[in-house]
Amino acid sequence: MREENTPKEGEGTLHFSSLAHRKVFAHICKHPNSDVSGALLVREDDKDNTFIEDAIPLFHSESGNVSVLNEIALTHIQKYANTSHPNGTMRVGGLYFANGNLYAGVLPDRAQGLAEAVGGGARNEIRCVLLEPTAFDAETKNVSTSKSSSPFKVFKSNNNNANNMNFELKEQDKGSVKVVLAPPLDRLDAASTNTKDVFDFDDHFDDVGKDWRNASFS
Repeated sequence: MREENTPKEGEGTLHFSSLAHRKVFAHICKHPNSDVSGALLVREDDKDNTFIEDAIPLFHSESGNVSVLNEIALTHIQKYANTSHPNGTMRVGGLYFANGNLYAGVLPDRAQGLAEAVGGGARNEIRCVLLEPTAFDAETKNVSTSKSSSPFKVFKSNNNNANNMNFELKEQDKGSVKVVLAPPLDRLDAASTNTKDVFDFDDHFDDVGKDWRNASFS
């Protein structure tokens, strides 16, 4: 009998490295009342396993030039992943989100445009993860994770057919995909130092000295 948290054959597992785990939750904790988004850099060993090696914080605020800012940020990230990441060649294979209204449990407005841009329209499959409302304590601003259950909902683009122009993100059944989080390397909550040190592209556009690569986390 298949265990409850074991994905169905062919659906696969998302493996978060310690580095990616830290950066995702540090970004979320730093902006607990905002719609947070970021890119996931991956390498794929086989069709059933996606290894998320790094996370790049994207945004924590909305603006009137969303599509332009998305394009600029993703161009920088894709070049970094393809040519100059210290861990070798990778690609942008997914996105992470946390909804500022965490009790809603739905993807923020920016998710569709970002996912379509990363996926190249409907040509490339992409997965997105959304922090579950129950994984976040709104009073203490702490994120909790558990070995027995994932703190994320997982969404996947509808298909990878270049002829299908109706790009759509659909939530995957929890029994069809598994998320594995490596232990974070240190404490993660709103009071810890590393949440103050994490920078996204909103920060970088305001001050170019704030590096979206966040090398201090390595």
